[in-house]
Amino acid sequence: MRTLLKGLAGLALSAMLAVPGAMAQDAVDSGMTIYFQMGGNPGDTATLARELGARDAARVLKVNLIEQHSGWDPQKMVVQANEALAAQPDAIVVMGHAGTDGMRSFLDKAKEDGIIVIVNNNELPGTGLSYFGLDNYGAGRNLASLTISNGNLKAGDKVVVYGAFTEGAAGYDVAKGSTEVLTENGILFDSLQWSNEAVLDPALSVPVLVAYLESNPDTKAIIVPGHGGITAVLDRVLKDAGKAPGEVSTSGFDISSAAIQGVKDGYITVVLDQQPYLQGFMPVVAAVLQKKYGLAGLQLNTGGGYLTKDNVEALEALVKTGIR
Repeated sequence: MRTLLKGLAGLALSAMLAVPGAMAQDAVDSGMTIYFQMGGNPGDTATLARELGARDAARVLKVNLIEQHSGWDPQKMVVQANEALAAQPDAIVVMGHAGTDGMRSFLDKAKEDGIIVIVNNNELPGTGLSYFGLDNYGAGRNLASLTISNGNLKAGDKVVVYGAFTEGAAGYDVAKGSTEVLTENGILFDSLQWSNEAVLDPALSVPVLVAYLESNPDTKAIIVPGHGGITAVLDRVLKDAGKAPGEVSTSGFDISSAAIQGVKDGYITVVLDQQPYLQGFMPVVAAVLQKKYGLAGLQLNTGGGYLTKDNVEALEALVKTGIR
């Protein structure tokens, strides 16, 4: 599957970048250096597929790819962006978790130095930069809708939404979308703010959610809008809380081996897939297109897939290849 995909990618890029004469050779052998923020830690959930996508695009376009990992720490992302800037590469691919204001100084300096900036995973609103990732608000609405339908929720049921509820914080728009859908459907919910520590170490979220379930035994569902690591431990939450598979519906983001097993075992109901392979592959392509031919402002919503018990077997095979 991976060999086939790379072959198709090469053909697609050749067609997309096809121009006469010597310029066609330049398009294939970009000669570019690109710094790329991957998000979490090397090889972890929601990071591996992004790494593989970026590496595949870099091979096709002969890009010198330099990877950066932040453990999902927004401030570290800002530091790394400025470290990349100091190296004066051709382009820098960043994540927008620190927000537009938090990245403003970096963005101004990059523009002044003529360095291309592409955004992946979390948008920087108002910048007009090329972006590849979720429509976060729309993804939040989709996640809640899928939870309602697959979890057989109805008006008056109680749900806990475990996420980010501070305006401007990474994940806020996702949580906002989810809670609005719950309100529209008459479903009661508590908003439980995750801690920075739990974001960096998802295992810390387990006792928090277990304690919530013990204090709120009428809870029908747990929704985690926007964190693959926390989604992957939802089965542990239900087991530690003494819940049977399906007794409490659970949903979250990012397909992983742990999430797949959780779906198979009946402890996880829905997993929204933001397809991070595309978030790795396409920013490299966009950087080359912008550097070589001035094609800017490209956008792609990568959040078109989801995992349930109905398609888990088919998607598991793709996850093993590192594509999904």
